[in-house]
Amino acid sequence: MIKTMSQETINLNLLEKFIKLNGRISKNIYDKFSIDSRKIVSGQIFISLDTRRENNLINIKDAIKNGAYGYISAFQFTRKQVNSTIPFFVQRNLENCFYKIYQNNLKILNSKTKTIGVTGTNGKTSTVLLLAESLTNLNKNVGVISSEGVGLYPSLKKNDYTTPPIDVIYKNYFNFLSKKYDYVIIECSSQGLDQGRLKGICFDYSFITNIYSDHLDYHKSIKNYARAKISIIRQSKCTILNKDSDILMNEISLQDKTRKILISNDIKNKNNCLVTYDDKIGNIYIRNKIIKLPKNNFISFNIYSLLNICTLLHLEDFKNNTIQKAIDNLKPLPGRRQVVNTKERGRFIIDYAHTIQSFQDIYNDFHSNSNITTLFGCGGDRDKSKRKNIAKAVESNSSLSIITEDNSRDENFYSILDDIKSGFNHNNYIVIESRKKAIKYLFKKSNKESLNFILGKGNEDYILKKNKKIRHNDINYLNLLIKKHES
Repeated sequence: MIKTMSQETINLNLLEKFIKLNGRISKNIYDKFSIDSRKIVSGQIFISLDTRRENNLINIKDAIKNGAYGYISAFQFTRKQVNSTIPFFVQRNLENCFYKIYQNNLKILNSKTKTIGVTGTNGKTSTVLLLAESLTNLNKNVGVISSEGVGLYPSLKKNDYTTPPIDVIYKNYFNFLSKKYDYVIIECSSQGLDQGRLKGICFDYSFITNIYSDHLDYHKSIKNYARAKISIIRQSKCTILNKDSDILMNEISLQDKTRKILISNDIKNKNNCLVTYDDKIGNIYIRNKIIKLPKNNFISFNIYSLLNICTLLHLEDFKNNTIQKAIDNLKPLPGRRQVVNTKERGRFIIDYAHTIQSFQDIYNDFHSNSNITTLFGCGGDRDKSKRKNIAKAVESNSSLSIITEDNSRDENFYSILDDIKSGFNHNNYIVIESRKKAIKYLFKKSNKESLNFILGKGNEDYILKKNKKIRHNDINYLNLLIKKHES
């Protein structure tokens, strides 16, 4: 029987040959091309993925100006239109096939690395980092691609994206696999999944931590947002789902053939979930096996992150005493439920909370009869609908609120402020636009009995305002104030 190649295979082979022949910068095919015309290095091939003809031409001209040796496009242009004689390749439906170039080059590695994807509204970054920490503590090499950085955990290089562009993901992914890392963990944003930045990656395990209303500025509806998150299941051999997330459970089908594992924060779900938590006793149950939680710093962890760790380690056939050891050795993450105790100024909780649910969760977990002050803001150029409801959650849980700058981006701070103020029923708030001045005010007014929440920025090193990055870190600045006060 004579085997014939499909037209798709022929086109893909020709596409690769074109890149290899004309991309002169390196022997590595990942370095031979770029999908960003602004980042073209002389000698690279530009792959123009914009689905609009006019934008395609603009990007091709930009790439040629920056030194491209050739280009690939879904559209046919004349030499006169591009004003160049460099070689080109026309491939219809390019955006749906170019990623297979990456896939083909992964196959040659014959890798045994396990790949993990993590998505969800709240807790996905914490879950990525704590999974990486637990596996690293078990002497595994773990590659990480997340908003916290990219690299071999814990030595992560700063990254400007939650989920980077597809070329950046695959270049790092190829590097991790070629170095034979045991695991690769990728943080998957809803936009990243929706825009195809993770196309072609097969996850051995994926985690959906929860789904709450967020990013409606992009997705337009909670249904679209949920579907973007849930799309990770199609790329996964096994998906771990949070049974307590109503929107998540309402949107998925448990009847399809993909393998799904349920976890829950409710001991009543013990029979139909692999891993559950008993908040009265403080134990995690893997079926009927008990994992005891550390008493000293347990409050610094989101319980679902711990449930996810136990689930993964169990599925990877680690013994129960090893799982217990992994949980015991976890260290709190900077800027995530970070507790700062002072001698005379009370207690400070620093966290990235930026959704209604994450605000509510942190208030519930740090419930106290203390005098509570919350310092917070809301990001600009993002989902405006949540600002009013976040303000309501803050007011109902605080004696005083301090509204300040978050990442206003290109939006006017006072426009954001008006949306936030509409959620307050009383005037038990003050406005201090400068985040440093707001933290300084909070610190000065605080006393031994105070419980203070500094929310929204966590361990970020800058504030985004009017296309500028202003250096600032909540943790560092608070520690500076404490040091000055105590000295």
